[in-house]
Amino acid sequence: MEFKSNQTILSQIVDYMKKEIFGGRYAAGEKILPIREFAAYCSVNPNTVAKAYAALEEEKLIYTDSTLGKFVTPNRLFLQKKREEYLEAEMEAFKAELKKCGVDEEEFVCLAKKC
Repeated sequence: MEFKSNQTILSQIVDYMKKEIFGGRYAAGEKILPIREFAAYCSVNPNTVAKAYAALEEEKLIYTDSTLGKFVTPNRLFLQKKREEYLEAEMEAFKAELKKCGVDEEEFVCLAKKC
């Protein structure tokens, strides 16, 4: 994982985990990496990962089983809804950036269809 300087490490970890969940790396109900293991993977303080996991838990994307660890919510419909909301927000941010370059909505759609 590479960190960018224009965003806090905490928010980057939250965003990374959302992409992992929404992208299917972690399925509904699947166990995610323990805090210390993920912190070692990211080379960050475990407290930062704990805060990121708390943020994901607050959004109900993950939950804690006190004896088994942390898991992705098993609710597939909820995950699909949250995925759509996430993608819509990302698209709006991307459209705003393109607008700064003079790209209007018609050109945006045209560019998107080329993918």
